[in-house]
Amino acid sequence: MPATLCYLSLSSNGLWGPLKWAPPLHLVYLNLSMNKFSGPLPNSLFRSSISSMYLQRNYFSGKVPPPPSSSLYESYGPGSTIDLGYNFLFGEIPDFLAGAETLFLNNNHFTGVVPKSYARNVFAGTTRTLFLQHNYIMSFPMEKSRETVLPDGVVLCLSYNCMVPPAVGITTCPANAGGSISRPSRQCSVFNGGNSMG
Repeated sequence: MPATLCYLSLSSNGLWGPLKWAPPLHLVYLNLSMNKFSGPLPNSLFRSSISSMYLQRNYFSGKVPPPPSSSLYESYGPGSTIDLGYNFLFGEIPDFLAGAETLFLNNNHFTGVVPKSYARNVFAGTTRTLFLQHNYIMSFPMEKSRETVLPDGVVLCLSYNCMVPPAVGITTCPANAGGSISRPSRQCSVFNGGNSMG
């Protein structure tokens, strides 16, 4: 592909197989959603120049790899959207995605504790949408010393995970997230069964 390519959308094309590709240097928008890509995500995708990335509804698996260099993701922030929803990604949620303004990690197999940087950005209003529903997350860091209120216009969804949900009114999930607040404990037992909001 030409090195000057800035915008690439190949959504809903039935593309399949592992993604072994280094995106062009100037790419800012990438949409590979609703295909049949599988295997691990290349770490070359996670650089700050790609501020809008849609990889949802594929068959990607494995852990989300860190970028090749810390300098590559410093500008995730205002206006950035990362959608990795509806895949088979697992492991702990990576720190380096916390700066995205809109982040979808829902409907995967993420485990562990959500990094504090995510909660800090949500309650500061710099992350406007954070979808973590339908994973196996054990804990989301909350301010226990005072009542926590989401800023206006911020959407946070934590439903159907392996944790006791936060106070009613803290999370705002879309209608298609389902009615169940927490996963059945038997599904969480492989992760030591710890149910907490930390």
